[in-house]
Amino acid sequence: TFCFWATDDECSGLNLQSLVSYSWDCIEIGGVTKQQINPLLYFHVQGIDLYNQTKGVLQDYEVTFYQSYLKECPRSNPSYHEIVLENETLHATRVFDSRPPSYLKPQKTESHLFQSFYGWKIKTATKAFDTSKMVMMDFKVPQSDFTQFVYVLPFTDNTALVELTRFGDQKLMEEEAEPILRDYVKALAASFEIEDHEQGVIVMSSATINVDDFGANWINMGSRANMLKNTTGYAFHAMAEDAIVQMEAIKNNELPKRKPRNHRFAFYDRLLLKILADRPAYGKIIFERLFKEVPMPKVLSFLREKTSLSEEVSIFIKLPKRVFIQAAIKDVLQRPAATLPVLALPFFLTIVMLGLSLVKLESVSWGILGIGFLSVGLSHGALDHLTQKKISSHKQLVYFMSAYLLKGALLGLVWYFFPDVALLVFIAYSAWHFGQADFKEWGFKHGWQSLSWGFIVLMAILFFHFQELIWILQQIPNLQLVNLLKEISDTQLALFQIAIVVFGLFIAANNKSKYILFTLIYLLLSSMLPLLVSFGIYFVGQHSIHGWRHLVKGLDQGFSKLWLKSLPFSLGGTFIILYFIFFAGSNAVGMFFILLSCLSIPHVFSMHRFYAGVTSS
Repeated sequence: TFCFWATDDECSGLNLQSLVSYSWDCIEIGGVTKQQINPLLYFHVQGIDLYNQTKGVLQDYEVTFYQSYLKECPRSNPSYHEIVLENETLHATRVFDSRPPSYLKPQKTESHLFQSFYGWKIKTATKAFDTSKMVMMDFKVPQSDFTQFVYVLPFTDNTALVELTRFGDQKLMEEEAEPILRDYVKALAASFEIEDHEQGVIVMSSATINVDDFGANWINMGSRANMLKNTTGYAFHAMAEDAIVQMEAIKNNELPKRKPRNHRFAFYDRLLLKILADRPAYGKIIFERLFKEVPMPKVLSFLREKTSLSEEVSIFIKLPKRVFIQAAIKDVLQRPAATLPVLALPFFLTIVMLGLSLVKLESVSWGILGIGFLSVGLSHGALDHLTQKKISSHKQLVYFMSAYLLKGALLGLVWYFFPDVALLVFIAYSAWHFGQADFKEWGFKHGWQSLSWGFIVLMAILFFHFQELIWILQQIPNLQLVNLLKEISDTQLALFQIAIVVFGLFIAANNKSKYILFTLIYLLLSSMLPLLVSFGIYFVGQHSIHGWRHLVKGLDQGFSKLWLKSLPFSLGGTFIILYFIFFAGSNAVGMFFILLSCLSIPHVFSMHRFYAGVTSS
């Protein structure tokens, strides 16, 4: 059975109307809602009709079938592909490959589930079905620690396909499904007979599809080409659309031009699959609330990834917020590869805090950043003892901590005797560290460009808040560089700001990096906020998150476990900062920067060794 939803015009455009055997304009979610879906229709295609039509087309052409398995991995040459079968070898200039894919091992935030189903086509002795509607999901069945529902396609008032579906890491077996189906059907009709069976399994995976790259003329198809919507199992419509794309490419002797999938829908799917895997009881709650609270046509458009961001926000605010927020936080902190969700955080913080400043609620911004600094900012540096693989005893830990504090104390002495030198050292190693962490996250080589990028970040924050910078530096005792900065004219400052932006764009273009460009954009937007807020957005929302992701991956431990291990040192660092600031009086801001620099310098050395060890291993 193949089903999809579309308008009549879309169905005609895909050349599928002759295959449609039934359609419905009303969908029911059992016991929750029943809604018209106009202008959409829910179409049904029988598998045998599709196969017969395909065979009929093939009979009009010279088609050779090789009923043989691949003997070895295909080989690609500049002009053709070589496919070795059991008894012969074929050469082809273009290959369409629809073999079921394999998947890489799921990462911490990824899931690998199955949509398994078992159903009957039944005939009842009495009129038992309303043919004006189909039942997409009826959760009035045992959940059995999975997400399970019944799916009903009524063909006539006494014939229907009644199917039990499971979302879970264990496949639904026939012996499990039959008692549930029998009880469900008995509640609809006194007696029935089974005319046919349907059984199948669809992979629901957010892990990376593992396919070999044999070049542009080797074209993956179907689920191998990620045409399968991994949270619903629907693929028929997407594959039919892709068939049109392939046909036009062949007619024009071109390579197919597929539209890339929008990253945010992959993010949504990843969150939902993680919830279904870890907390399957929420599956019933999420789906029932989705269809109850959101108009059905909008839900169907969302499931086909045809909605706008504003529409998606209106959908998500109707769903259980806590479970999605928890999944999103884990995804952002633990996911090692996808960087756009992380960059979305500082962008979001910037926009929110600009809004808060407009309504005179800056105190909320300070509260958010304070929580962020204490929860992820300070704590990502409180794991340096774990990045040192040589520590295996209490004695070695004491030695490490003593050396760690000594480095900070030495910098403190430099601040006391040579504050100008200490400031330049602080800026230099901060630029080194920020650039290294960002380039590590984005997969770029660490070197002069990463150091340059770190300076761009700092200069964009400092020199786009020039008057605040002067004020803060005046809080540092005996600093002479501040007098030199006071001599900079408005014209010189404007030229320097332009140079920062231009050099930042150069680094972005040289690395072909949208991430560098996005970071530069939100840094410029945050220049309308106070300096400490702008710095806090970058430090908490980007740098610290990057650091946490690298630590979670490199140490191969979960965020929660690592955070608890960091807690004693985080509390110690917090106490030191609060103690000195409390007694600093009018120089509190300057003292904060001095303490931050003293705590940071041993952290920079530790993370540099950690990154070198991760890279070499």
